[in-house]
Amino acid sequence: MRYLCALVLLLVLAMVGMPNPGSSAGAVTDTRQATDPAAAQSLLDGIASPFVPNLGQWNHRARFVHRSGPMTVFLEDRGWVLDLVEQGGNPGTSPDQQHLAPKADAARTSTQSTPEGLTDGQWTGIRAAYEAGRHKVTKVDGVYQARNPGQGWLTRFEDGGFAVKPDSGDWTWGLELQSYGFAGEEQEVGTPSEAQANGGRMSHRWDALLEEWFLNDTRGLEHGYTVHQRPAREANDTASPLAFTLAVRGGLSPQITGDQRGVRFVDSNGGTALTYTGLTVFDADGKDVPARFERRGDLLRLLVEEASARYPLTIDPIVQQAYLKASNTDAGDKFGYSVSISGDTVVVGAPGEDSNATGVNGDQRNNSASFSGAAYVFVRSAGTWSQQAYLKASNTDADDEFGQSVSISGDTVVVGANGEDSNAKGVNGDQSNNSARDAGAAYVFVRSAGTWAQQAYLKASNTDLFDTFGWSVSISGVTVVVGAWDEDSNARGVNGDQSNNSAPVSGAAYVFVRSAGTWTQQAYLKASNTDIGDYFGWSVSISGDTVVVGALSEDSNAKGVNGDQSNNSALSAGAAYVFVRSAGTWTQLAYLKASNTDADDTFGQSVSISGDTVVVGAYAEASKATGVNGDQRNNSASYAGAAYVFHIQRCLASSTSVGTGCIASGTPPSLLADPPVHGNWSRLLVGSLLPNTAGVILLGIPHNGIPLSTT
Repeated sequence: MRYLCALVLLLVLAMVGMPNPGSSAGAVTDTRQATDPAAAQSLLDGIASPFVPNLGQWNHRARFVHRSGPMTVFLEDRGWVLDLVEQGGNPGTSPDQQHLAPKADAARTSTQSTPEGLTDGQWTGIRAAYEAGRHKVTKVDGVYQARNPGQGWLTRFEDGGFAVKPDSGDWTWGLELQSYGFAGEEQEVGTPSEAQANGGRMSHRWDALLEEWFLNDTRGLEHGYTVHQRPAREANDTASPLAFTLAVRGGLSPQITGDQRGVRFVDSNGGTALTYTGLTVFDADGKDVPARFERRGDLLRLLVEEASARYPLTIDPIVQQAYLKASNTDAGDKFGYSVSISGDTVVVGAPGEDSNATGVNGDQRNNSASFSGAAYVFVRSAGTWSQQAYLKASNTDADDEFGQSVSISGDTVVVGANGEDSNAKGVNGDQSNNSARDAGAAYVFVRSAGTWAQQAYLKASNTDLFDTFGWSVSISGVTVVVGAWDEDSNARGVNGDQSNNSAPVSGAAYVFVRSAGTWTQQAYLKASNTDIGDYFGWSVSISGDTVVVGALSEDSNAKGVNGDQSNNSALSAGAAYVFVRSAGTWTQLAYLKASNTDADDTFGQSVSISGDTVVVGAYAEASKATGVNGDQRNNSASYAGAAYVFHIQRCLASSTSVGTGCIASGTPPSLLADPPVHGNWSRLLVGSLLPNTAGVILLGIPHNGIPLSTT
């Protein structure tokens, strides 16, 4: 029988910041000119790189900004330059691993900020290509190795195994395959017959049956085995497990967890440095297959009971750095119901926690306030996690469910308590009057020198019974958005009339901002097609000046972006809404629907945004498609679920959106006609890329029928 068996692990170690551009050396700037599209294309064809975009300056009309796969984009020069700079200071960096950095100029932006003239989405694409380049596996002094700057480690692949050395911490850890197969027929692997590196991927072919592979990227180091054909087994053996025997490299010792589905790697003092947990094995039908770890002397064995499984099998343990539990673990606390991370700090919500403590680090022992809820803050230092704070509401009460939602940005945490009952309105109102059952609240905590304190008590501007304000929360910098899916007003858009409660469970979201330590409400957000039972505010997310709000029970049958909102023939299909802020004023930018809208799909159950990229979840979507962009039409897999990714295209303030492009103020109307074709330039859009110049062009080259994404 032929089958595929994949053993996958993901290493998640300490995060470190980006390399300092100031420490880089060897700047290389391309100053060749491109006076027309054909000349620009010729230049590009001569300098394209498969991993790192070549960013240079042309002193005339066109400049290469990003090349990724089939698409090439040019932007008019705005006076800023992005250089190719050799990355220095990291072992194993080859000349083709480049660091993107602006020239040393006070007017330039850092690599973490979007340079002037680029959208967040364009810069994200450039950074993604850059990250792929600096995670490349290279051969140094005869040994393959890979830096992982984001995770803060160096991995070396040698002598048939690998070893990870973190930048901080005094331990080394790795694994080395010794043998694999069934009892009595286990094959010792010896030395790989072939080793290959391709970008961030490293592979060892052990024999005709077994390949071991690694993928180094921003997530960490993914490690797997592929068994191309079932190994031999003794004729009378039908029950022995498929076994992988591994030697542990470095000074950490393995300890098997009680359920035999995880391994703790401990140092000489007994402290846990890494955990290897979450062992899950499933077969071709998606059924769980029993598997366990065992220790045999200094060796680690992974055993899969595969007798009744249908191949291929996937074996998927995950290496993690910490297993977090509450400092007052108790039954029914629901620790982990909500989580959020920012840098080296994690916040975890437990809306079922029962203590009557208030504020920060209070008495956790008195469980007289059932379902009052709590949140816990953990921090990482030198690769070790520890609890930093135990957060409770300033007005703890039974059934408030503090911790239903949590979010963190830097040194600020916001915690939602959708069952809180006070009738207060706005910021820091009277918490003592519990006459508005389940109105909800949110609480803001800030950290200073490692100490947490509550900074604000947030309530809706139209607090009412059962509004569930705080069901969802999100924070970015000094802006918080809070969802209240059970709010009832019939208002539409931004800052409408909150007083008419004729649309029960239509939902709302509220935006708060901080200035000089003081919080105020900035906006009251409603859907552009507010309707009864839409659950607008069930999910919220914010990134910079953009908010996304999910309404999982919205009913229109529209598809895609900004479709017809008026036909409510697809009950609970769901929708999401994008709002943007300019000079303190919020407006709705987009109305998002699934590309395969259908009743009861709950599109908008979850939302998230980063820069110009939005993702929306629809857990009840029913197609049986797999992977990316599969067939959406076959609804034979009930509650299979789906996620949808959208890209926000923006025009500059001096431009006007026209179709999929932007036009500059004062652009001659004739330029809006179908553009001429210049050689292989099959599309021309007009843009405003120079602040005081009209008619500047944005040129794009779609290849193989792929349209140009424009901004």
